[in-house]
Amino acid sequence: MNYISAAVVGIIFFVLYLMVNAFAARKDRLKKFERDARLTRSYSELGLAEGIESVELEQDYSPLAQSLHRMMDVFGFDVDKNLKEWRTSAMRAGMTSPNAPIFLMFYQRIAGYLIALFGGMILMMTQDNMGMMLFGGLLMIIGLFGSKLLVSNNTAKRKKSLLRSFPDGLDLMVVCVESGLALDAAVNRVCDELSFAHPALAVELNQTRLELALLNNRSQALMNLAERTDLVAYRSLVAALIQTERFGTSLTDTLRVLSDDYRQTRLMIAEEKAGRLPALISIPLITCLLPALMLLVLGPAAIKVMAMSSD
Repeated sequence: MNYISAAVVGIIFFVLYLMVNAFAARKDRLKKFERDARLTRSYSELGLAEGIESVELEQDYSPLAQSLHRMMDVFGFDVDKNLKEWRTSAMRAGMTSPNAPIFLMFYQRIAGYLIALFGGMILMMTQDNMGMMLFGGLLMIIGLFGSKLLVSNNTAKRKKSLLRSFPDGLDLMVVCVESGLALDAAVNRVCDELSFAHPALAVELNQTRLELALLNNRSQALMNLAERTDLVAYRSLVAALIQTERFGTSLTDTLRVLSDDYRQTRLMIAEEKAGRLPALISIPLITCLLPALMLLVLGPAAIKVMAMSSD
């Protein structure tokens, strides 16, 4: 009965937490509404109301994502304020769907705590059943850390894939530019050639190609590539391309210098790994081979000593 009471108290505290968030969000929305109303009146007085455009692009969310969005707004979570940060995390993890940030935010802010609370209730009420206790503990871990582990794991895997495919993409881009193609055409050709061998790189370059064609600011389109990948190699490439676009330097020379520099960087990384190899090998040699070697060397002598002592 005490366990059930503790679970009920936990549910009550969680509901109170949601109510406090909802009340705080309502106050924030009222302040934002008043501020927007003042700005609208000011623009109307200046005759600029018809020229105002929204700075945020409308997303094509699924009905489920829209329902979760409204639910989080009711419970006091400012989704629109944190949506850009969550979208960046989702894209770095390879989740390109516009619904992914909404699902991740809902899981980490509401659903995860409910799953953890349910797991805690199972853990407290079934202490005589080891299987149910393990199940409850697993639910608590999934609820509290599931989304973070998923995003971090997918992000690490995707970064490794992008870093592994960077040399091939850069060398192919150098070849395309040297053959006379412009930057947009070179990026398009690299996407076509590497779509099967390096799909993650092809997806990123295709997104960059579309942004270069649609956005007015080409530098922003390139910086978006660096922001999505979050890797030093891609940031160096983006910085070189922006410098070429801004100052009119030779794109061929820039990419060739960058390719040579990254080739030297790869050689240094390989030499560093080769230098650490003896130290890494010594640990399994000592723990696995040394006991067997000592047994082979000292075993016969130990057997003879034992035989002599028994006589």
